[in-house]
Amino acid sequence: MSTYFAKYNKDPDSTDWRDWPYFAGDGAVQTEDGYFRILGRVDDVINVAGHRLGTKELESSALAVQEVAEAAAVPVIDDVRGRAVEMYISLKPGYSDSSDVEAKVKAAIETDIGKIARPKNIWIVPDMPKTRSGKIMRRVIAATSNFADIGDITTLANPEVVEQIRHQVQNTKHAKGEVPRELTEAEEAEIKSFGSE
Repeated sequence: MSTYFAKYNKDPDSTDWRDWPYFAGDGAVQTEDGYFRILGRVDDVINVAGHRLGTKELESSALAVQEVAEAAAVPVIDDVRGRAVEMYISLKPGYSDSSDVEAKVKAAIETDIGKIARPKNIWIVPDMPKTRSGKIMRRVIAATSNFADIGDITTLANPEVVEQIRHQVQNTKHAKGEVPRELTEAEEAEIKSFGSE
């Protein structure tokens, strides 16, 4: 009740159904011709230096690059900007991992959204951790980026890919000198719940 109906209710004592609008959790805009354009989940945003960036918009920009098959945007704790964006992408068959693909993804995001949305890191991974229904588990890769506990992965369709990604990302970060700091309780809770519906 409180999650879906109370957010926009102005009179909690009302018994009139019109006073209890339903909050679906998706953002949309209505165009001049009356159609609705779905923008994505309103709770899946990354707050970079006061700018709320929607993960769906970031991912759509990355997917516009010809070589990219799948994309996932996750937050990484950043002491200067609050949060920064990290992109995970997997490539279509026949394409190989190269810095050229990373440059194309960065350029696409900067063109579509702006320089504030430029990812701190772009990780080209062999596959995304997914549920059996095919949903990318963003909380797992967000935890990986933040050196946090990834939690239960027994329900994943491909749990073996998690260790590959963790090894690739965390070893590269250590080599660059990106030493993880201890997350606060609030930061850890944010990362654990990221991408959940």
